Amino acid sequence: MKVCHISSMHDFHDARIYQRACVGLVRLGHEVHFVVSRHNEAIQNEGVEFHWIKNRQGWRRRWFSSIDAVNIAIGLNADIYHFHDPDLLPHILKIKRKLPKAKIVYDIHENYQVRFQQWGFPIILGRFFQKYQIRKINQLDGFVTTTETMKKLFSEVYKPGVVIRNSVDTHRLNHLNIAEVLPFETPTIYTSGTHSHSRLVLQTVQSMKYLPKDLNFRMLFAGRYSPGIEEKLIAQAKKDGTSKLLFLEKMLPWAENFRRTAKAMCGCVFYEDNLNNQVTLPNRVYEYMFCGIPIVVSDYPELRNIINMAKCGVIIKSEEPNDIAEAFEFLLRNPEKAIEMGNNGRKAIFGEFGYHLDLDNLDTFYTKILNS
Repeated sequence: MKVCHISSMHDFHDARIYQRACVGLVRLGHEVHFVVSRHNEAIQNEGVEFHWIKNRQGWRRRWFSSIDAVNIAIGLNADIYHFHDPDLLPHILKIKRKLPKAKIVYDIHENYQVRFQQWGFPIILGRFFQKYQIRKINQLDGFVTTTETMKKLFSEVYKPGVVIRNSVDTHRLNHLNIAEVLPFETPTIYTSGTHSHSRLVLQTVQSMKYLPKDLNFRMLFAGRYSPGIEEKLIAQAKKDGTSKLLFLEKMLPWAENFRRTAKAMCGCVFYEDNLNNQVTLPNRVYEYMFCGIPIVVSDYPELRNIINMAKCGVIIKSEEPNDIAEAFEFLLRNPEKAIEMGNNGRKAIFGEFGYHLDLDNLDTFYTKILNS
């Protein structure tokens, strides 16, 4: 099978598109191509053939890069075209016109109806875009979402859909022996990824002042920071008298990030309450599970489902710092229970929550729509 993934928006090394789907499909024996914006970083293609489009920004990327991406993709004459950006929707049917036998799949990463509101557009525009997506999908051959809850938003679509989770591809981490990673000397509450107000980072820092003084712990934020958020985190910790407990670190290379995560006492996944967060599930949930640490999460359907099924963490109302603190105190005072939860999560990643199942589902989905 010849498969072409297309993105004018995501990085060439994107975890969902390149690291899991493209590399995984190569592993299954397929010919895989990736049309994506050019970058100057060193590239290890792992059997994936890249096709570069000009790296643009803003509306030029949204329009001209999308046109370029579709034109390049047509020249590849693939069996399956799997695209990942809503920006491509106005142009993607050109593939159908040029290659009538080709099958096209739309991968929906987020609830864009809500994202439109978050970007400052009127609510009615988000609703219009949702209707537009549904109409476009019904002109294609199938669609992909990241969770079952998100898939239900497209109940008006009559084309087949499949859920491909943002789980961890354990095959790519065989060289990491997590069991050999020693924990931090001081029990560490850990949050990774891109830190912003929407991830309730200030409430997380504020929770430290509600923890009893006899507890030995520290708090570590690791990754990227939205503009000005580092200064606000430090200022909040100083205001609460907890600045000596707060540590901020940058993103490390991929494997090193996993090693650092595995040293933590627990991982945090907190989000503000909106319809996008209620239907999505972030990558770091699965990363924490792979690393064998318990997770403290916001009480949203997809997060609640994975914690309850895998028994790998604590569910809280994360808007209030004192509620966050209660969960941290429980894990700090019950280290054996914390270890048990972490072990449960790791077992689940190698079982029912592992990407090996999603990769098989994607392969089966492609075969299904090719034979339809």
